Amino acid sequence: MLSRFRFVLAVVIVAAMLLSGVQYLGFFPGLAQGGTELLPTYRLGTLPATDPASDLWAEVEPLQMPMSGQTVVEPRRPVSFVESLEVRALYNATHIAFRLSWPDAVKDNRTIETGQFRDAVAIQVAPASATPYLCMGAAGVRLQIMQWKADWQADLEEGFKDLEDAFPNFWSDYYPFAIGGPPYRVPEGFSENASVYLVGYEVGNPFSQPLKVTAVEDAAAEGFFTITTQARQDALGRGLWSDGRWGVVITRALVTGDSQDVPIANGAIVAFAVWDGSSGDVGARKSVSTWATLNLGGGAVPSDYVARVAIVAGILLALVVGSLVVLRRKKKGGEGLP
Repeated sequence: MLSRFRFVLAVVIVAAMLLSGVQYLGFFPGLAQGGTELLPTYRLGTLPATDPASDLWAEVEPLQMPMSGQTVVEPRRPVSFVESLEVRALYNATHIAFRLSWPDAVKDNRTIETGQFRDAVAIQVAPASATPYLCMGAAGVRLQIMQWKADWQADLEEGFKDLEDAFPNFWSDYYPFAIGGPPYRVPEGFSENASVYLVGYEVGNPFSQPLKVTAVEDAAAEGFFTITTQARQDALGRGLWSDGRWGVVITRALVTGDSQDVPIANGAIVAFAVWDGSSGDVGARKSVSTWATLNLGGGAVPSDYVARVAIVAGILLALVVGSLVVLRRKKKGGEGLP
């Protein structure tokens, strides 16, 4: 009787381990996380750093981050544009990628004319803390902000557009030192001397740069109204709008070596914000989330198919060996009975 009980107990324990392992590795669909802990999935290979449509994102459990209006400073937004933001995260030994998704019926990706505002989404990163700083940090407490902008991506994919595109009858007769004739295009028609007449372009204002390398602005802040573009840009990203929904990936190195960046490690804290261009969102007028803690775990959990199969095979092997050991002991015990 005791041997049979031990056998059943061993089978139940190993089966529970197998079920937990298979579910943890993603073979069973995961439920959406409902708390304020974000569980990125580790991946041995490369990350879909700029691909929001990658199949790899289906392996990651989503976290639904509730969103609320921003009612602290002007310009305020009393009611959030979206109820929640879907967040997924993948990381490897060197980088982490976040996929952010939310419904948006209108694609707003140009800011040429007065009254045009962009769609955008941002991640705010803070170091691990038992009492995280609210909002955008404080004096002496610098936080990192990575904001993807739909119009910046349009500049990259469709070409930079300026007043001439919004107002085709706009005409400038003469720019000193400009190359060619009107209408003068930026930057083709502006030599080094001519560019001094485009003040924002000349001083390096990131909003005035016609040639961009990323759709994500890497910035830092130490409180309200202090957000500043970093001298070094370490974040990449790309968005995809389809069927009334944005999917945006923002990626950066875990440790960039930039003193203005917050290193991303287990326990780091992140928050999110969404801007809706059609609603006139700009600056502080946005939908915001609370903080979520990154749980990178004590070790890597591979999401690669081969590695996952190998781990499950190991669990099955342990189940078989354990069963054989129990059966052998049970057989020996039976042979000794009268």
